[in-house]
Amino acid sequence: MEDKSTNEKVGIFIIVFLLSLIVIIIILYLLGIFNRRPNEANIIVDDAVMFKYSKKKWVTASPNSYSNYNWDKFKIYSNNTYIGTKSIFTTDGKWYVFEKNREAVNVPGDKLYLGGKIKTTHKSFNQTNVNTTDWTYIHKVLDHYNIPRDVQNDYTYAFKVNYDFDNDNKDEVMYIVSNLFSDHDVSSSYSFIFVNDNGNNKVIYGKIYGEGANLSGCYAYLYGIIEVEGTKGSQIITKCSHYSVGNNDEYGLYQFNNNKYQLLLYSK
Repeated sequence: MEDKSTNEKVGIFIIVFLLSLIVIIIILYLLGIFNRRPNEANIIVDDAVMFKYSKKKWVTASPNSYSNYNWDKFKIYSNNTYIGTKSIFTTDGKWYVFEKNREAVNVPGDKLYLGGKIKTTHKSFNQTNVNTTDWTYIHKVLDHYNIPRDVQNDYTYAFKVNYDFDNDNKDEVMYIVSNLFSDHDVSSSYSFIFVNDNGNNKVIYGKIYGEGANLSGCYAYLYGIIEVEGTKGSQIITKCSHYSVGNNDEYGLYQFNNNKYQLLLYSK
């Protein structure tokens, strides 16, 4: 009886040992995969583009490389709100989000996925309507581009965002203004994003369209703000959205450098 009991204990010990060994091997394998990943930051914007930061350089990832990130963990944001850290998977040109049990997660609105070995921090911001005083600065910029006042005042979008974009510990004011997608014909259309810093206006994005472009132009707005470890200050992500679903939207990545907002990458 004692021999049988001893044999059972030895058998159980061997089974537990083997199972533990298998778990350790799996963990080491997964860690090996992660450690073989390039030292980079990965920023996925909508289903449209992946911006990458590696070796102090910004690049736009090739869609052919997207599958390399299948089932990687990313921090998921929807409309400037954190959803959680979840797995992602791409197929048919779209990104899908999953829980640990592979249950699909619906991510509505403006989507931003942050991953990679280099830490990327999402920065929250509040967008509010402009007031009468704000229009003093808006008119100054649009006047400079010879946009008639009647066209300026016939706007469809006019917002502002207070944030320290240039990393000087003081908030600047970003203005987002456009008259695109109006419900009536306009003589010309415009879309601008600029930052006012103590009365100095710095244009990030500006485009003027001729007559008839009300529904064919694209409306540019602030999509997200991030900070990538190893870079100076914040990066600004913009989206230029078309009225028609069939047109490709455009995405820009900017950073304040040498007293101006430098375009790092642009994708459309």
